[in-house]
Amino acid sequence: MASNITLTGRFGTEPEAHAGEKGMRTTFRFASTEYEQGEEHTDWYSVTCFGRLAERISRQGSKGKKATLWGRLRLRKYQTRNGEERMEARITAAHIEWTEPLGQSQPKASYGSHGKYDESSYYQPKQTQEPKPSFDPGGDDGVPF
Repeated sequence: MASNITLTGRFGTEPEAHAGEKGMRTTFRFASTEYEQGEEHTDWYSVTCFGRLAERISRQGSKGKKATLWGRLRLRKYQTRNGEERMEARITAAHIEWTEPLGQSQPKASYGSHGKYDESSYYQPKQTQEPKPSFDPGGDDGVPF
């Protein structure tokens, strides 16, 4: 059974990209920490993403990077070689939003599996000159009418 999940945390490993016949797949570990009554508790998740989102995560994700992700959660029970029962949480990410800048000069950006994002807000050229007025004052007093 799968459930929707939203997590804020940090990349626990470097993203690993895998190219296949059906497209790109990227996997990484993700840690989400909460503090309760002065104690810290960290949960670890195995995350997989596909397609354009996988390509972006493989380029821009890195160990320690803070993000919020949305996706489907699946829990799987398994037994270790020693006979211990464990549970693994796997997430298939559908959307990831950086909660800290991608770089020192880059603003916060958001990318989803649908591949749509606003490049104009991400790649803004710097203005080197003052903007020119959009009208010609045409007189000494500077009044346009």
